[in-house]
Order: sequence, then C-alpha cells, then structure tokens
Amino acid sequence: MRIYQWLKWSRVALSLLILIGISWYFTGVRVQWTQGLSLLLKAQFVPAFLSSLGASLLALASILLLTVLLGRIYCSLLCPLGVFQDVVIRISHLFKTKKQRLFRYTKDPKWLRYSILSLTIIAWIVGFTLPLLLLDPYGNYGRMASHLFKPVVYTVHNGLHHIWPDTIYYQSYIAGSILGWLLPVAIFVTVVGMSAFRGRLFCNSLCPVGSFLGIISKYAAFRPVVDKSACNHCGLCGMKCKAECINSKEQQIDYSRCVACFNCTLACQPEAVRFVFSWKKQPPQEPASIPVKNNTRRAFIAAAGSMAGVAAVYRAAGGRLLTGSSSPDTIAPPGARSHAHLKQFCTSCQACVAACPTRIIQPTIKGYGLDGWMLPAINFQNGFCTYSCNRCSQVCPTSALERVSLEEKKIIRIGKARLTFRNCVVNTDRTDCGACDEHCPTKAVRMVPWGDTGLRRPQVDVEYCIGCGGCEFICPTTPKAIVVQAQSVHDTALPPPIEKQQRIQVDDFGF
Repeated sequence: MRIYQWLKWSRVALSLLILIGISWYFTGVRVQWTQGLSLLLKAQFVPAFLSSLGASLLALASILLLTVLLGRIYCSLLCPLGVFQDVVIRISHLFKTKKQRLFRYTKDPKWLRYSILSLTIIAWIVGFTLPLLLLDPYGNYGRMASHLFKPVVYTVHNGLHHIWPDTIYYQSYIAGSILGWLLPVAIFVTVVGMSAFRGRLFCNSLCPVGSFLGIISKYAAFRPVVDKSACNHCGLCGMKCKAECINSKEQQIDYSRCVACFNCTLACQPEAVRFVFSWKKQPPQEPASIPVKNNTRRAFIAAAGSMAGVAAVYRAAGGRLLTGSSSPDTIAPPGARSHAHLKQFCTSCQACVAACPTRIIQPTIKGYGLDGWMLPAINFQNGFCTYSCNRCSQVCPTSALERVSLEEKKIIRIGKARLTFRNCVVNTDRTDCGACDEHCPTKAVRMVPWGDTGLRRPQVDVEYCIGCGGCEFICPTTPKAIVVQAQSVHDTALPPPIEKQQRIQVDDFGF
C-alpha cells in the first residue's frame, strides 16, 4: 500500500509541475528561462507524431515505450488537457457530497471512440486536418491557455504593475477576434462539464490520442489486476476510478480506458488490486481485460483498415487534398514553407503565437480555409518580424514551422513588398519621408531621386525583400503606400547587398 501511495503522489506532483510549466509558457509574461519550457511541448503525442514524419522519432518512440510499459500513464502525467481534467475533478469534489464524489463503472463506448479515431486518421491522410485540429488534446489546451487563461494572467500582472511600478513592468496584451474565442470556449465548457460530472469521459470517448494509446495499453507490461481470492466485493476500486473502467462486480478492468492513476490500488483495503507484470503467464482466474466480442472487433478493424487503405491509395495516386482554399493575403510565419505544409502539420497549439516577441503572429479564422481554422498567420498592424529573431520556428513542437537557423531565416521570403506610389507621402505631400528605407533590414527598399523635383522616392528591389513587414508597419499613410503581398509558397531572397566601400588615401589631417 505504501509503495502505491508514493507512486500516486509522485505522479501527481510531476504531472502538476508539467501542467504548470506548459501553462506558464502559454500564459506567462516573457522571462529569459520561459523559452526552455518549450521542450515540454515536444513531449506531446500529436506533435511528436507529426515531428516523426520529419525524421524526429525520439519523442514519439519515448511516448510509445512508456505506454508499452505502463499503459496510458501519458494521459495522466504528460498530457496537459488530461491533467487539467484531474484538476477540475478535484475542484468539483469540493462542491459535492461524499456520495456524489463516487464514480461507477460504465460500458466502453468503443464504437464512438474508434469511429472518431478512424475518421481523424483517414481525414488527415487525405489532407483534411480539421478533425485532428479540433480534437488534439495538446492543441486544445494550448488554445485554452492562450485565449482564456492568458488574459487573466496579464490582467493580474499589470494590476501588480500599478502597485509596484519600479519592480514589475507593464506587459501589453493583444487580444484576438471574438470568433477566435469560440473554439477555446467550446472546448473549455465541454471538458469542464464532462470532467466535473463524469471524470475522464472526454479522454475515453472523444479524444483520438486516448483511443489510440488505449489499444496499446491493453498489452502493457505493468497493469492493475484484481486478485479474486483477496477481493471482498466492496466496490471501492470502481467508485474511485475516474476513468469508470473497473467493473468491481465482475472483478474486471478495461485497460483501454485505464489511465494508471493508482486510485484503485489505494482505495482497495484488502490490497486485492495491484500492479503486476502481465507479460508472464497469468493464472486462469485473473482476466487480462474485459472481453470484447471478436466479431465486433474484427468487423471494426476490417472496416477501419479498408477505409485507411482507400485513403492511402487515394493520396498515393495523387488525389487532390481535401483542403479549403487559402486567402492570398495570408502570410505564414517563417519556416512554414507553404500554406499546404503548414495546414498538414500544424495543430493550432498557439506555441508560436506565445513565443513571438512582437506579437505579430496571431490565429486566423478564415485565412487558410475551413480546415485551417485558428492556424497562425502574420499581421503587421502592431509590429513587424524582427530580422534577428527566429523564436517561432525554434518552439514549434511539430514540423509545421521547420527549425531554421538565424542566418537561414534572414533570407526566407514569406512575402514581397509592393509600393503604391500614389499613396506615398512623397507624392501626396511633396516632402521627403524615407521611413520605409530606414526600417528595411535587407535594403530591399531604398530611396532614389524622383525626376527633377529634388525629392527622393522609395523603390523596391523585390529580389532582396523577405516580407518582414518593417516597411508596411512604419508607413504613415492610410491606406498604406507599401504593403507586403503574401506568398503561399515561401522561397529564398538574395542576401542583402553590401555597400561598396572605397579606400581613400589621406595625406594629411582631414581638417
């Protein structure tokens, strides 16, 4: 019993530290060590899976190995949405009677679970990423933290600034559109409601990651087992199981839904429920799991396999991706390669949004079409892409934004500046300006003589332009005289030109 107490509280402490770390990354004000928290983002299943397609297999292999050894402990240890559900369950118990806090065994909604899993996988294979975007637990928590929790944190932080202005600096917050809040609010209400009344119901009915790991966990090396000879049929193990997967009457455990929380082992007074090594031969009286009808399981596997096969053939044969059309004005962050690449690998977790120091990366509602809802796009209204910054590509947990060095980022072209001279101050006010020239880091915009007026006007050399938006942001006119035109496929600009220098021989002092 003592070892299970140690295991449970160690799991609780570690899971809370991970949840706090991930939450701080998405909601906390920027400090130097905050960037190190981005490593926690890469330890999530869907980002690890998508990264593995780019030959980064370590995170995915680690999660799968952990599941093979201990079952679905990922869901109660590493998954921020899973740990958040545990927090909600705990808080909801403060408002319930002792009887209301007890859970009861429910039948596994396997048709719902595996249908959602199959449709999510098949939709992703054919290029329609919306189901994965809507159901990825890590992405959903990132959106909740960025759009619901972050405003609260910044409000408190800036309130403290007014009390201690010399100690705490003011942090500005750029709010997104009202439509951008709809999905986070819907997920928050759904998760909180399910958790408060039914424990881990969201994990075991809607979450495709939980369903996939549940298939593996049925064959995990270490699993909880009910010792029938020691069981006194008190039912406490089932009443404490927040996954509602213990049938205490039949003394059976559904391992596909068990999240290895150790609640059952601590609730069992005669210690009839304990974790054992299951890869050895088990006595006949110890069932491995709740039996599933072979015909049902085989029919499901056959149907899912057939649909996945058809989808794979469709994709391999060059079938058109089922993606909505992107807006030509949507600018994808550096490292995205193209709109299509971003839509295929991005989970809309908002990690790049949280990392951007100038806050120009914001989720877009319709910039990438229906299946690109809430994906990141650049808006130059409040800033521009800093020439010496590549944070967004460094923190992306998937390969949606490929990791690029600072030197590589300086020549990645995400758009091209376009000048409308009739709107320029030089033309309208007949006066010199040159703000766009001064703010262009690559010297793609430079001032040249304008006829015989004695004035100098801007000229754009697009071969050097990377679309950083410095010119657009600083342009004082309305409408803007110079704007960045998006490129749906990124390419490479020429390195900034080096100004020619002449060596001058000075025979004497120059004054």
